[in-house]
Amino acid sequence: MTPPTDPYQAVTHPDPYPYYAELRARGGLHRVPGFEPWIAADAATVRAVLTNEHCKVRPRAEPVPPHLVGTAAGALFGRLVRMNDGGPFPAVKQTLSRALPEALREVEAESRRWAERLFAKPSLSRLPDAALQLPVFVLGSLLGFPEDTLEASVRDVEAYVRSVAGPKVNSEGAAKLNERVAACFQATPRTPFTARLMEGHGAEDLRIPNAVGLLTQAYEATAGLLGATLRAVARGPSLREQLSRGECTLDDVVQEAVRYESPVQNTRRFTHARALVAGQELEAGSTVVVVLAAANRDPLENPQPDAFLPRRVGRQTFTFGLGAHACPGPLLATAMATAAAERVLSSGLDLAPLSGSVTWRASTNTRVLGGL
Repeated sequence: MTPPTDPYQAVTHPDPYPYYAELRARGGLHRVPGFEPWIAADAATVRAVLTNEHCKVRPRAEPVPPHLVGTAAGALFGRLVRMNDGGPFPAVKQTLSRALPEALREVEAESRRWAERLFAKPSLSRLPDAALQLPVFVLGSLLGFPEDTLEASVRDVEAYVRSVAGPKVNSEGAAKLNERVAACFQATPRTPFTARLMEGHGAEDLRIPNAVGLLTQAYEATAGLLGATLRAVARGPSLREQLSRGECTLDDVVQEAVRYESPVQNTRRFTHARALVAGQELEAGSTVVVVLAAANRDPLENPQPDAFLPRRVGRQTFTFGLGAHACPGPLLATAMATAAAERVLSSGLDLAPLSGSVTWRASTNTRVLGGL
């Protein structure tokens, strides 16, 4: 099997983990031939980069990707907390960080409801599409989207995600999503979930796009986590036995899947000025690719890193980030993936084919099951 040549290729490689081990063994910030950005792969360096005040989430000269400037997708992108440093955005992040854990029970209930419907008759061929639908159906319902708009909302989220990835995709899905969320914020009465997002700090013109951001950010991450969970069960038949004997819970399995096959494999950081980062002097305008999936398997953080251990003691996971831009909604993603995995496993669907060769959805940072 030909190994990847850079971290972006690794995301959809059949087995990127030997390559990640090579990157991790180099230690510190380093470069590889033919790939311009710096790379952080070992846990200590990943932690140092993600918590360094000089490492920003966007290049100084490109707060919005150039191909999105002047589009609805660009307007959404430019207002997302995860794509901005400082200014009014920390207040919105604070609101999200408070509201999302408070809504966990609602998310769990809605996840079970939609899992029953979307996976009523699960099949491996339908699994990738249903996995992508689930977070939009769950969060859209909680926001107050009319049920007859949910399938269109999935298409709009897909259009936005693809528009960020490249310039040849229609970018107007963002406008439709923004309109739906705005209507939910203006509705009387609001849903409890939307009411929570309306409380607290941060201007409304930032809370609405960041409510849209919940849909777009949960989309691939949740689908990737569900696929990782089901593949773990397919590749380790003893997991079913452990679950049936009560030796571990499905939540234990999902939490280990977050670490073992990270749905978000990498993220990026950018320097705006010359700075010392993880012991390396970086010039202004440098890019660092932070390989979260490699750090998750650092043996200094997680002994026996290549073993899938649902009851792992002291598990260290980098998938959802660290520092000021750590994801505010990991509990939502795990709740949705757990509900779907429970429904699929209870159906008796034969997962064995998932233990072999599969395809991955095209991406440079998210590892999402594409099909068999």
